[in-house]
Amino acid sequence: MKDTGMIRNLDSLGRIVVPVEIRMTRNIDIGDPIEFFILNEDVIVLRKYTSTECTFCRSLDHVSYYKDQFICNSCLKELGDPERLPQEPEPSPLLPQATADPGSSVKRKKTEEMTQRLERAIEEHPFANQKQLAEILGISQARVSQLKRKLNAPRQSKIG
Repeated sequence: MKDTGMIRNLDSLGRIVVPVEIRMTRNIDIGDPIEFFILNEDVIVLRKYTSTECTFCRSLDHVSYYKDQFICNSCLKELGDPERLPQEPEPSPLLPQATADPGSSVKRKKTEEMTQRLERAIEEHPFANQKQLAEILGISQARVSQLKRKLNAPRQSKIG
C-alpha cells in the first residue's frame, strides 16, 4: 500500500473528502459510486465501483469480464465479426440525447442519464424494491432515493 501523506477529517455527518489529486489520478468523477472494503481491523479500502453492465450497451444479461471491462455476448459477437461494416451509432434508449445547450454540465447529464436508466429499470422490474433497483443500476440505495424524488417532482407540480 502506498502512503500518500494526505489526511482528511471525518465531518459531523460521517463524510470525508477524497483529495482532488487522488480523484484525478484514479479517474473518479463527482457522483461516481465508491465501494468500501475492510482488510483488517485497521485498514479500510475505498475503490471506484465498477458496475457489471456491458461497457457498450449497458445490458446486464450474459456479461463477461475481459481486460477490466464487462462486455455482453451480443457486443462481443459484434466486436469479433471481421466482416462487420461500420454503422452509424444507434441512439441508446438508456442514454439521453445530446442537447444543443453547451452550458449544461457533466454532472447534470449524468443525473439525467441515471434518471432515465432508473425509469427504464422500474418499467422492466415493476415490483423491485429500492435495494434491488440499486443493484440493477450499480448505484447506492440513497442515490436511487434521490433519483426517485427527482422523477416524482415534476408529477407533484402538475398535480398541485
